Amino acid sequence: MNKPLLAIGISLALSVPLVAQAGPKEDFQEVYSEAQSTHQDAGTFQWTITGDRLKAAKSAADSGDYEKAMAMANEALKLAEESVAQRKKQKEAWRQVAIGN
Repeated sequence: MNKPLLAIGISLALSVPLVAQAGPKEDFQEVYSEAQSTHQDAGTFQWTITGDRLKAAKSAADSGDYEKAMAMANEALKLAEESVAQRKKQKEAWRQVAIGN
């Protein structure tokens, strides 16, 4: 299994009790921040749909609809994680082609 994704999953699982004590605005800000950071980590492999979801999440939060904002931020986070995984796979695939086994 991909170790960075496993680490993210574990950290999210461990933070659930802490998140349960925060309010909807704080919950949103945490997930949104993580999604933005992960999206930036994708570098040139950023998916445009992730940026769209981040904008939609921010817009929903600005209008006070934190339920919709959380849904969009969580979706953006998942998409960003997939784009980072794609970047890593492509890096390894290129190495295999260029350098060989």
